Amino acid sequence: MPIQLTPEQERRVQDVISRGAYESVEEVVDAALAAVEQRTVPGFAGTQEELDALLAEGLVSKELTEDEFWGSVNAQTALLAEHKTGPRS
Repeated sequence: MPIQLTPEQERRVQDVISRGAYESVEEVVDAALAAVEQRTVPGFAGTQEELDALLAEGLVSKELTEDEFWGSVNAQTALLAEHKTGPRS
């Protein structure tokens, strides 16, 4: 599927690549899609700010395997839930 980025979007993608966070446009697009997918997953009990912080943290972190990624998401979600409701028994 061909897409056309605006000049501002192209600049932002190149900025991310130049900071060394990702090595290619494809990697940036994959990360962006993962972020969008996470926002649309039902059942996240945190605030939008908490979700944004988790997504930003993930975007700048090292590349994880799929198992490492989901384990991290589950751990962070459990911590947020515990913080909002108190310790689980």
